[in-house]
Amino acid sequence: MCGLNINRTDAWIILDLIPGIGPVSVLKLLEIFHTPEAIISAPPARIRELNILNAAQIRGIGRGPDTEGLERVKSALNECGARAIAWDDPAYPKALKQIADPPMVLYARGSLDDFEPAVAVVGTRAPSHYGSEVAYSLSRGLSARGISVVSGLARGIDTRAHTGALEGEGKTIAVLGTGIDIVYPPENAALAEKIALKGAVVSELPPGTPPDPGNFPRRNRIISGLCSGVIVVEAALRSGALITARLAGEQGRTVMAVPGPVTNMRAQGPHRLIRDGAVLVRDADDVVAEIAPQIKGMIESSETSGQTGDEILRLIGGGALSIDEIAGGLHMDVAEAARRVSMLELKGEIVRIEGNRFQARSIHG
Repeated sequence: MCGLNINRTDAWIILDLIPGIGPVSVLKLLEIFHTPEAIISAPPARIRELNILNAAQIRGIGRGPDTEGLERVKSALNECGARAIAWDDPAYPKALKQIADPPMVLYARGSLDDFEPAVAVVGTRAPSHYGSEVAYSLSRGLSARGISVVSGLARGIDTRAHTGALEGEGKTIAVLGTGIDIVYPPENAALAEKIALKGAVVSELPPGTPPDPGNFPRRNRIISGLCSGVIVVEAALRSGALITARLAGEQGRTVMAVPGPVTNMRAQGPHRLIRDGAVLVRDADDVVAEIAPQIKGMIESSETSGQTGDEILRLIGGGALSIDEIAGGLHMDVAEAARRVSMLELKGEIVRIEGNRFQARSIHG
């Protein structure tokens, strides 16, 4: 490629930096050229005859690889402790790869390892006290059951969802509408740091991208794409949360909504969703019961189905243990223990009893 010394991820970043070329077009080009290196080095005439890109996009490729832009991105990633995860990287989230227009590059701080199963919790930036508490308790309950919580780090419901998930000892993922090195709103900078330590902060936008209003609706497809389902807590009829719910439905995800007082204007969005077929949920148990069939394959392929699951069952024996006790007994991280216990619970091998303790079903029954 003209003597350039770049790796596969670099090629993806260069391709991602070409203005106006989106994921759908890139996926079509990949069917023909097979690699990003081949796309960015292809003669414009060859690209033109395929009738996939418009004239402006072809000119973008014809200018040659933006090596200066690549170096700016890599320098910014290094400064903020982030990395680029390309579409064909084994670390790229499997669920996100299945949507119609997955990001070609996902910039990430923190870890996306073992974050599935995941559920998104979204809603208004100006919630009522009721909505704020529901988002917090729902997210904390999901997190305590080993289910990661995904949201957008915005004010209001998003902030409460991330905070509740962190309190529940599980993982949470924040999907930004800015570059990975910019936190918006600024007051959530400390929260973003906590999320990166116990989950991940991600963005499809190159570092340095400011909080442009047009970027936030587009990132919503990533929020829903990472998850098995989306929960709308409070939202107006015209809101970003309802965009996320619509995208979730188009992606084959479960759409759920929390009901609220009929006098609360913020409840109109969830009530419309419920009227149109969304699942009414009240707490984490409702959510777990609803998404269990969707994640059945995930459960069966999990290590919990084998040695680790057997170890947990042996540790519980004829008694009842809490997540903390199971984590301590197996010398395991609490979040990982919660995830594995949740898998066993969904399989029906253990049951939750009073005091958030777990017992083998054979004993309980």
